[in-house]
Amino acid sequence: MDSDDIRAAFFMLFFYIVMPLLLLGGTWLTQHMIVRSRRKFLSAREAYYRERIQMTNMKHFPDGNGSSPALVSGAAVIAGNYFVSFVSLFRHLFGGELKGYTGMCSDARRLALVRMLYEAERMGADAVCNIRFETSTINSAEQKQKAAGVELIVYGTAFRRTRP
Repeated sequence: MDSDDIRAAFFMLFFYIVMPLLLLGGTWLTQHMIVRSRRKFLSAREAYYRERIQMTNMKHFPDGNGSSPALVSGAAVIAGNYFVSFVSLFRHLFGGELKGYTGMCSDARRLALVRMLYEAERMGADAVCNIRFETSTINSAEQKQKAAGVELIVYGTAFRRTRP
């Protein structure tokens, strides 16, 4: 083997093996940092609203509702990313829970709920009842079989409670 063949072999090794592994590792690291930051933000906002706004999925609070009821809502649209899709391909071979997608959906639910509570607080409410979650699929025009994203909507009735 001459030096040109060795250089070509190293180039091919780098181009076809090392580069994809570096890109995959960088994608994983970036995704991990984004998810960690998002979950830290959501935990802080949930703790903030937990102290200020009472919530229930019942139609009415046991001690009655207060004044000025209004509909409040929050929404979040999620789309699968390439790293989660890549990892999920292997899970499809053997079956089981797609934990990447489960985490994404959980984060989207939490984000939609935080957005609804923000809207309730902005209008002066301190309680939200009859909380409901809805989902819908957003399909892309190019990929009729695949979902481009999933929309999560949370809504409820916000009001200011009358204090005894």
